[in-house]
Amino acid sequence: MTSPNPVLAPLTLPDPRAREALRALLQPFFGAGALASVDVHVADQLGRLCGEQDPEVLLALALAVRAPRHGHICVDLGVLADVDVLPADAEPDEPLQAAREPLPWPADRAAWRSRVAGSELVDAVGVVDSARPFVLVRGLLYTRRYWHYQQRLAQVLARRFCEHQPVPDPTLLQAGLGLLFDPTSGVDRQQLGASMAVQRRFCVISGGPGTGKTYTVRNVLTLLWAQNVAQRRLEPGLPALRVALAAPTGKAAARMKEAVGVQLDSFLQRARGALPAGCDEAVLGRFLGGLQPSTLHRLLGWNPANPTRFLHHERNPVPYDVVVVDEASMVDFALMAKLVDAVAPKARLILLGDRHQLASVEAGTVLADLCGPGGGDELRLSRAFTSQLVATSGLDLQGRVEQVDDPGPWDCIIQLNHSRRFGADSGIGRFAAACLSREFDAHGAVAVLTGSGPHADVSLIAHQGGRLSDGARAAITEGFRPYLALLAAGPDPGQTLAEHHAAVLAAFDRFRILCAHRQGPLGVAGLNAEAVRLLESAGIRGFRPRGVFWRGQPVLVRRNDYVVGRFNGDIGVVVQDADGELTVAFADQSGGVAYLAPSRLPEHQMVFAMTIHKSQGSEFEHAMVVLPSRSSPILTRELIYTAVTRARSRMTMIGDAALLEEALGRTVRRASGLQAELWGDTP
Repeated sequence: MTSPNPVLAPLTLPDPRAREALRALLQPFFGAGALASVDVHVADQLGRLCGEQDPEVLLALALAVRAPRHGHICVDLGVLADVDVLPADAEPDEPLQAAREPLPWPADRAAWRSRVAGSELVDAVGVVDSARPFVLVRGLLYTRRYWHYQQRLAQVLARRFCEHQPVPDPTLLQAGLGLLFDPTSGVDRQQLGASMAVQRRFCVISGGPGTGKTYTVRNVLTLLWAQNVAQRRLEPGLPALRVALAAPTGKAAARMKEAVGVQLDSFLQRARGALPAGCDEAVLGRFLGGLQPSTLHRLLGWNPANPTRFLHHERNPVPYDVVVVDEASMVDFALMAKLVDAVAPKARLILLGDRHQLASVEAGTVLADLCGPGGGDELRLSRAFTSQLVATSGLDLQGRVEQVDDPGPWDCIIQLNHSRRFGADSGIGRFAAACLSREFDAHGAVAVLTGSGPHADVSLIAHQGGRLSDGARAAITEGFRPYLALLAAGPDPGQTLAEHHAAVLAAFDRFRILCAHRQGPLGVAGLNAEAVRLLESAGIRGFRPRGVFWRGQPVLVRRNDYVVGRFNGDIGVVVQDADGELTVAFADQSGGVAYLAPSRLPEHQMVFAMTIHKSQGSEFEHAMVVLPSRSSPILTRELIYTAVTRARSRMTMIGDAALLEEALGRTVRRASGLQAELWGDTP
């Protein structure tokens, strides 16, 4: 038996007939969960204060207020439909709800837009200093705040698209590009991306797992550092290169630090010839080793007294010459607008990420909008920049790139498309490639997981009556057993307690359950409880989940806390200190361990299982991806792609092939006008 639909609170329009008409129109949207009380309240109060009584106009305004909370920058009044506004996070493994009636959308969409454009509450021209709280341009309705974010982003980025940075020593740059990259045939996209990043004030390097984004940016930093050293020899007193590395979460920032430092000694030997004569590579090593990535909020100067504003902004930019942001797909619209404003006009901004990955939980698909239409396979450059690259970098681009007359985003954006992580026989790699194919075949992608090919690293295990199968339960037990056994065994001879705890954290990070949903038996809550039950029944030594905190308990921080230095996305394990007291161990950026008393933990949750959204920026040797037992709007190709590519060596999917195929045929729909602002009608 389903609960009755919620009823609207009393409305306040002064005209009783207008009030009743508004109630009749909004009630179905409110009852279905398409509108929240705050959306209705804003529209109702604006109507009362400003004399707007057309119920369809007020419906449009309520939908525009709602949009950013659900990932959209605006609403497209011409195509808005039930699928765009009905709750996408309803838990499909709960009892079925009664079928909903279609929502009562205005029948004549053109007339609807026209009436909205004529409202005193709506700026239909896009006047920057207008006091009207909504903006309608190109059929897209925005709240003024998000329209302002879009205009600032478009304005600043369009300017950066056309700006280049001089190269003091082209000969040194060419030597470095030749030494640090291994071009085979055609255009080496890593090398081309590095050349772009050195010579432009804005650059986006997009690519899937293993395509070498961080490898490329370490080379970029080396090339820039070498140019800075050469320039300082000519201009004594010139300051040393100042670089900031940042990411949306603490976890992603820590991974960035690891990636920049991987095999650093051998890298420095190779980079020796890319440095100015007489320059010791040990100095380069100290420069790279001294880089300390931070969260974006910390970089911008988060102020707890005023959390919507930052210390650094257009009039007080961050004090760096180069700002590199990893996992840029996770950066929401508002934060990206504030980041772009806070980077000094003459500084470089380099964004790394995967345009095909899930976007931020918050509003916007900024990285995808920046990267433009298409899949990024084509290489397109303006004629002027092509000539500059050939002259300054020595790259052979003749006949290998499409050349256009005007500068634009194509001069700043590169898509890396060769994964070095997954071999030709890798099911993970083949599945990811299938998801990105222009001629996408959902059935063929599913076949990669169902045993149709020799892919030992992937498997698909069906549900049993809407629950986990015995095979899935066994995989969970075996996935988590190693870290618990290591924790119970204690330190090896000669190993410190901190080193032992670092090994435990590394062992825990080798396996994770990734869920589409938060609730339900196949969501995060249900599978965390199931993992505890399975591990306890397995009789693993020392595993006693009793009380609020217990040894071996994994925790995920859900809120930034600058006082204790823990951030949204950080993962720790409850351990015992030298005195036998419980404490929480977190990996720190230097490869060691930081401890925090359980009582000081910010908002957190247990994390044997986590949502696929929360897993962004992480990698696991073995990822178990659990789909719900019934169809859900939240299941999209982007969600599945993101989940599968969290796995380095093995991926087990729990779900049904038909449901997976259906999900792969569904893509994310988020309303935004940024791509059109930046790319125009570019095909």
